[in-house]
Amino acid sequence: MTTTSIPALDLSRIVGRLRPEVEARWQKLMGANAFVGGAEVEELERAFAGYLGSNGCVAVANGTDALVLALRALGAGPGDEVIVPAFTFVATAAAVSLVGATPVFADVDPATLNLDFGCAEDLVTTDTVGVIGVHLYGCPFDVERAAGLCERHSLWLLEDAAQAQGAAVGGRRVGNFGQLATWSFYPTKNLGAFGDAGAVSGNDDQLLERVRLLANHGAVGRYRHAVVGSNSRMDALQAAVLNCRLPLLEADNDRRRAIAAGYRRSLAGVAGLRLLEVPPGATSVFHQYTVLTERRDQLQTFLAERGIGTAVHYPEALHLQPAFADLEVTELPVATAAGPMSLCLPMYAELTDAEAATVAGAVREFFS
Repeated sequence: MTTTSIPALDLSRIVGRLRPEVEARWQKLMGANAFVGGAEVEELERAFAGYLGSNGCVAVANGTDALVLALRALGAGPGDEVIVPAFTFVATAAAVSLVGATPVFADVDPATLNLDFGCAEDLVTTDTVGVIGVHLYGCPFDVERAAGLCERHSLWLLEDAAQAQGAAVGGRRVGNFGQLATWSFYPTKNLGAFGDAGAVSGNDDQLLERVRLLANHGAVGRYRHAVVGSNSRMDALQAAVLNCRLPLLEADNDRRRAIAAGYRRSLAGVAGLRLLEVPPGATSVFHQYTVLTERRDQLQTFLAERGIGTAVHYPEALHLQPAFADLEVTELPVATAAGPMSLCLPMYAELTDAEAATVAGAVREFFS
């Protein structure tokens, strides 16, 4: 019974908006045969750091590399433990394993699905060196509690801001609350490229220079390598896309907030449906609009039959994944329950008011 067509995400609308300027920049790059690093990447690093209000930014190949490089710059390695939320994308925990450290899974706050810092504090041991907080779905985690936890136990804080370009706490953009912050510019993100791309930002110049060194084979000169690094340089073609898209980010985030406000007005009080909260003082950018229901699969089918696309991010908490089966984990009830209950409704700046109203109406119809 398909009566309409509203995809969960429509990248063609985004491409259509950007195509003329992107093509002009790409033509210039092709004319100069300049494809890795160079002026476009340098422009992006300056512009994104300026947008965040941070001292600097290092453009890298993707968001997972950003996490790995940041962890290496912070000194994480074998024998170390890093506390991470159990409900997020796998890269957050995988990056810890990739540098030889051990991810320690903490439960999440039922109101936001962000890291539960009370649970995190209970997991601190003499081997704990840091905490990775994830600004999940574009909503900032509790940066004040994170800072307190890290200060009490002499830990570093790494912000996984892959989904949160433009989110803020108290008017200060995320990416400025930890020692470093990592970003993904995967095409689906609020600030997305047309392929893989990422970045590490922060206010500690020495740490950022360490990231830059590690991302470029540890090179300190031509064929001179001070440390063992990796190849994680951003393509100029992707930087050009991001340079086109960054000036649009604030307006796009405002549009997402307007759509989210409409969803909340329409869906508040619907029996059997729970909406996530945005904490006081926090500004979300609604990378996703996620609802929770014990009837998730039936709701998803009901919406699909009406031509409404949805997505599940994420179906199973990380501590339940086979990749981490060898880790000892305490019971994490909120993260465990969230996977089978979470459903992301259509959310992108190009979504029309009429489409959003259709989505909300269909959700209400299901629960009625």
